[in-house]
Amino acid sequence: MELWLSLQGIPAQGQEFTYADQAIWTDNWTAFGLKLKPGKPLTATLFVQAQGQGYLVQGAITGSVVMPCSRCVEESEQDIAASFTHFEELTGVDESYPDEKFLREAGGVPELDVAAFLWEQFALALPDKPLCRSECQGLCPRCGANLNAGVCSCPQGSADPRMAVFRSLKVPH
Repeated sequence: MELWLSLQGIPAQGQEFTYADQAIWTDNWTAFGLKLKPGKPLTATLFVQAQGQGYLVQGAITGSVVMPCSRCVEESEQDIAASFTHFEELTGVDESYPDEKFLREAGGVPELDVAAFLWEQFALALPDKPLCRSECQGLCPRCGANLNAGVCSCPQGSADPRMAVFRSLKVPH
């Protein structure tokens, strides 16, 4: 999805914008192979202010997504609450990295690629290791049973034979 914001006419004190179109985020979920589902609607606010040869972009993204727990793989709702401050320069950008540029000049008018900018901020706000709850027990490494649902039938205390060499290791305190 492309969404370019014309920065022409933004007052010197800056201007705030709100974005609630879910396609800004959901269109990329499949493209990037993310196993996400919508939770609470995602909303972004942007405050844009001209500064010298560029623009200060500040804002926040709030909402939630449903994604697999990193321990038990059950779906869990993860809150997204991220704030950001970014400066985009109109000139002097390294042209060898055009995909890293959120600001362009089209017909002499500066424009901000809002969709790409918000997608990057969203991706940075996703949890590295989402958990359904902090005390999640995960899956049994032998049979794959969800240990949150109860103890599995695997013999307790039987250790992985590949780790036998480490059991005799003496570690000083």
